[in-house]
Amino acid sequence: MSDLNNIGKKPQEVEDHNSSPKGVKMFFGDAEANLFGSLGREVTEDWLKESFLLYRIDLQKTDAHPLYGETKQKVYKEPIEVYGRINTQSEDSKNHFAGGPVKRGHGMMEAHVYLEHLQELGLVTKENDQDVVLDLKIGDFLEFKGQFFRIIEDGYAQINNQNAWAGDRRFYITIKAREVDEDQFNAR
Repeated sequence: MSDLNNIGKKPQEVEDHNSSPKGVKMFFGDAEANLFGSLGREVTEDWLKESFLLYRIDLQKTDAHPLYGETKQKVYKEPIEVYGRINTQSEDSKNHFAGGPVKRGHGMMEAHVYLEHLQELGLVTKENDQDVVLDLKIGDFLEFKGQFFRIIEDGYAQINNQNAWAGDRRFYITIKAREVDEDQFNAR
């Protein structure tokens, strides 16, 4: 059985391995990271100015069913305006079964949001340029252009080249959300 005192602690070899610059870190330091981050944020937040409202569920104040952990009566924290590069698309309508009722297609939304912006809003804590702790969760809600969406991917596990500079430094996350019906979010 593992020693509980060692869980979450990195071995000394890991610290030694990551302490010396190698690979892209030799040519891409803090100055370059700040430049690319500021240029991208300027386009996103000052030129495009696309934003959504984030409705986070307050888990401390929401009374959930003691067995199932679910509730229809959720309590929300104050909504926060978040800037990002936002893409939406709709799914095609389809039948539940042949000749049956038609189910309308729901919209999907992707929002690419800079981690530095989320830090300023108090929604993320970034450690070692890689480890991210988010205060937005799967199940929270978004509003964009009058439509409401439920987060289905919060971007937490996106450690990849797409969201980073050569997989070395994370700049942004992609939040994915699906449009919701009226019974899921009362504001509709």
